[in-house]
Amino acid sequence: MTTAIVANGQIDSPTIIRSLILRHNQIIAVDGGLVHCDKMGIQPHLIVGDFDSCPPELQHKYAHIRTILLKKDKDETDLEAAIREAHAKDTTLYAAWGYRIDHSLTNALLLTRYPGMKMETETEIVFAVDQAVQLHCKVGQTLSLIPLNGPVTGITTSGLKWELKSGKLDSHFIGISNVCVSATIQISVKSGSLLCVLQR
Repeated sequence: MTTAIVANGQIDSPTIIRSLILRHNQIIAVDGGLVHCDKMGIQPHLIVGDFDSCPPELQHKYAHIRTILLKKDKDETDLEAAIREAHAKDTTLYAAWGYRIDHSLTNALLLTRYPGMKMETETEIVFAVDQAVQLHCKVGQTLSLIPLNGPVTGITTSGLKWELKSGKLDSHFIGISNVCVSATIQISVKSGSLLCVLQR
């Protein structure tokens, strides 16, 4: 089971994002993400939100879809609630970046809470590593490694132009714009959460 969660952030190319979303078995629209789904001609399997960013006419149009109505005053975002409802290890976030920096940064931090979850845009795939991962890439792809929630230590990589061997990344040293020199990339960390941004 794979799940696509459509949030209310930025989509630059609906055609590209639509094709990515439709690869999944389950589609969840999060509040204003229903607007994106409607424009792309996608009918979600579930709608989650407090509907502060979704027009009433769309709520009526999709009234036949199972909906989880959230309170407006709560200690979590609509997206956090939707992730819990996904019940799938293979979950990808779409329209989870852009428009509002506070939401964008929060969504990036959510990747560290749920290992294996990804965020995709038209140009990037973003995920967090807290132990070890093996990636299949194209030679020449750009990969950035960004420490989140404090320093990340014991970082070892292989298949990159600039390798790390038990290295450390923190606010003073960030691994921006490394280059894949192999079709297989390996990244491991001993402590901390590393945000990986792979350019398509």
